[in-house]
Amino acid sequence: MLEQEQPKIILLDELDKFSKSWQNKLLSLLESGRIKVDQQKKQYDFTIKGAKVFATCNDLNKLSPPLRSRFRRLHLPKYSKDQFLEVAVKVCPNLSKDTALRIGEEIWKSQGDIRDVISVSKLVKKDDGPDEIAEIINTLAKYGE
Repeated sequence: MLEQEQPKIILLDELDKFSKSWQNKLLSLLESGRIKVDQQKKQYDFTIKGAKVFATCNDLNKLSPPLRSRFRRLHLPKYSKDQFLEVAVKVCPNLSKDTALRIGEEIWKSQGDIRDVISVSKLVKKDDGPDEIAEIINTLAKYGE
């Protein structure tokens, strides 16, 4: 797809989870614009010129120093409570706004992150009320990691 589309912007999520091999391929792209990959019995060797690459990363130490040096580091602040609740509603599209807000409120109180909202939302049924939601959250807190 990269070869065909020649994107001007490339977004990568959780770059620290990429294998060293893929990190090296990305480094090559950042240095020269060249991508050379052998994958699924096919060989790709092409150039993308002028693309801007944005990536997220949770642990910078898992990136090689040369790759780290190619990115400007921005540290994003934690969500405010209002932002957290707004995002909670957006990541729970199959639940009512009230239910998503209830989940968001409970997760916010326990210092959880937005991934916890998503996990809980997958376990909540449309007709679950505050007691059922609290029970799900308490069970996950008690027996989860």
